[in-house]
Amino acid sequence: MADAIYRDRVLRARAEDPCEKLVDGFRLFEYALGITKMGVQAELNTMDEEAVMKGVQKRFDMVRKVREKGLYQPWKPAA
Repeated sequence: MADAIYRDRVLRARAEDPCEKLVDGFRLFEYALGITKMGVQAELNTMDEEAVMKGVQKRFDMVRKVREKGLYQPWKPAA
Protein backbone atom coordinates (compact mmCIF):
# COMPACT_ATOMS: atom_id res chain seq x y z
CA MET A 1 0.00 0.00 0.00
CA ALA A 2 2.86 2.40 0.80
CA ASP A 3 4.28 1.77 -2.67
CA ALA A 4 0.94 2.64 -4.25
CA ILE A 5 0.72 5.88 -2.27
CA TYR A 6 4.29 6.79 -3.25
CA ARG A 7 3.60 5.96 -6.90
CA ASP A 8 0.46 8.12 -6.86
CA ARG A 9 2.41 11.06 -5.42
CA VAL A 10 5.14 10.69 -8.03
CA LEU A 11 2.62 10.58 -10.88
CA ARG A 12 0.81 13.67 -9.57
CA ALA A 13 4.11 15.53 -9.19
CA ARG A 14 5.16 14.65 -12.74
CA ALA A 15 1.83 15.86 -14.11
CA GLU A 16 1.93 19.16 -12.23
CA ASP A 17 2.56 22.39 -14.14
CA PRO A 18 6.20 23.57 -13.73
CA CYS A 19 5.04 27.02 -12.59
CA GLU A 20 2.85 25.44 -9.94
CA LYS A 21 5.83 23.36 -8.76
CA LEU A 22 7.79 26.57 -8.30
CA VAL A 23 4.96 28.18 -6.35
CA ASP A 24 4.70 25.04 -4.23
CA GLY A 25 8.37 25.48 -3.31
CA PHE A 26 7.68 29.00 -2.06
CA ARG A 27 4.64 27.80 -0.13
CA LEU A 28 6.65 25.04 1.50
CA PHE A 29 9.37 27.51 2.49
CA GLU A 30 6.82 29.91 4.00
CA TYR A 31 5.24 27.05 5.94
CA ALA A 32 8.60 25.80 7.24
CA LEU A 33 9.66 29.35 8.12
CA GLY A 34 6.47 29.80 10.14
CA ILE A 35 7.14 26.61 12.09
CA THR A 36 10.76 27.65 12.67
CA LYS A 37 9.65 31.08 13.90
CA MET A 38 7.20 29.46 16.33
CA GLY A 39 10.00 27.25 17.65
CA VAL A 40 12.28 30.25 18.16
CA GLN A 41 9.46 32.18 19.85
CA ALA A 42 8.93 29.30 22.27
CA GLU A 43 12.65 28.85 22.86
CA LEU A 44 13.26 32.55 23.54
CA ASN A 45 9.87 33.08 25.18
CA THR A 46 9.31 36.27 23.19
CA MET A 47 7.06 37.63 20.48
CA ASP A 48 9.55 40.36 19.51
CA GLU A 49 9.85 39.98 15.73
CA GLU A 50 13.42 41.28 15.58
CA ALA A 51 14.62 38.86 18.25
CA VAL A 52 12.77 35.98 16.61
CA MET A 53 14.26 36.71 13.18
CA LYS A 54 17.75 36.90 14.72
CA GLY A 55 17.11 33.46 16.21
CA VAL A 56 15.90 32.14 12.85
CA GLN A 57 19.00 33.55 11.13
CA LYS A 58 21.17 31.90 13.79
CA ARG A 59 19.56 28.54 12.99
CA PHE A 60 20.04 29.04 9.25
CA ASP A 61 23.70 29.92 9.83
CA MET A 62 24.17 26.81 11.94
CA VAL A 63 22.68 24.57 9.23
CA ARG A 64 24.86 26.24 6.57
CA LYS A 65 28.01 25.65 8.63
CA VAL A 66 27.14 21.99 9.15
CA ARG A 67 26.56 21.52 5.41
CA GLU A 68 29.77 23.34 4.48
CA LYS A 69 31.80 21.07 6.77
CA GLY A 70 30.24 18.02 5.12
CA LEU A 71 28.71 16.81 8.38
CA TYR A 72 25.21 16.73 6.93
CA GLN A 73 24.40 14.15 4.29
CA PRO A 74 20.92 14.17 2.74
CA TRP A 75 18.91 11.00 3.15
CA LYS A 76 18.87 8.88 0.02
CA PRO A 77 15.87 6.56 -0.28
CA ALA A 78 16.52 2.98 -1.28
CA ALA A 79 15.89 2.32 -4.95
